[in-house]
Amino acid sequence: MKKTPPIIYVASLAFLVIQSSIVSAENSPLPTLGCMLAPSEKVEVSSPVSGVLEKVLVRRGDKIKKGQRLFELKAGVEKEGVRLATVKAAFAQRKTSRNKELFDENILTAHERDEIETELLIAKSELRLKEQELALRKIYSPINGVVVNRFYSKGEYVNVDPIFSLATLDPLHVDLLLPSIYFGEISLKQELLIKPESEGMDALTAKVIIVDPLIDSASSTFRVQLMMRNPGNKIPAGIRCSAQKINKD
Repeated sequence: MKKTPPIIYVASLAFLVIQSSIVSAENSPLPTLGCMLAPSEKVEVSSPVSGVLEKVLVRRGDKIKKGQRLFELKAGVEKEGVRLATVKAAFAQRKTSRNKELFDENILTAHERDEIETELLIAKSELRLKEQELALRKIYSPINGVVVNRFYSKGEYVNVDPIFSLATLDPLHVDLLLPSIYFGEISLKQELLIKPESEGMDALTAKVIIVDPLIDSASSTFRVQLMMRNPGNKIPAGIRCSAQKINKD
């Protein structure tokens, strides 16, 4: 007579079958030939004019915000230029005001009137020019991010060479290199699960933002780029990762 399996054994077997089906249905590993976490933006900041660094306001590793002042060049000559242009513009404005009644009564000749009005326009234009020249001595961050490197210190002469290297770490970019057989399976806005290859770092979802439309014939691969949020810059850029497709079933 055939024995009936114990209830506990049957239940355990069913549980294992269910568990294995869940694991296989959860996420599908992608055989990435390359997976790297990179800054979403990297910029090198230099000065648009040459001069001597008077103030360096951030250090390597500092978090920065877009529009935050990074450094200033010595600007004594430029400040005096603004003061002189301000005086000239104010004088031209007073001269125009004093002659307003003469303008209205047509006592001044057309040539005299044109001369006075032109002097005011020139004075105001020179003031704006001097103010812009002074503004070029103060440099601000074009991005939110961190200071990766600083190449010059206070008192050094700078010209067109970079003074700071900046990077945005939130969000991060994920660069994938995939075999051509997966071409067509990855689409824009699709979410993948990205696991940094570093202990203690959890896997996070990332959204596809670029799928290269061409396959490299030499390696039979194509590239995909994703964007992944990184609150607090907890995950460093420059480390490798692995990717998995998220099954919605």
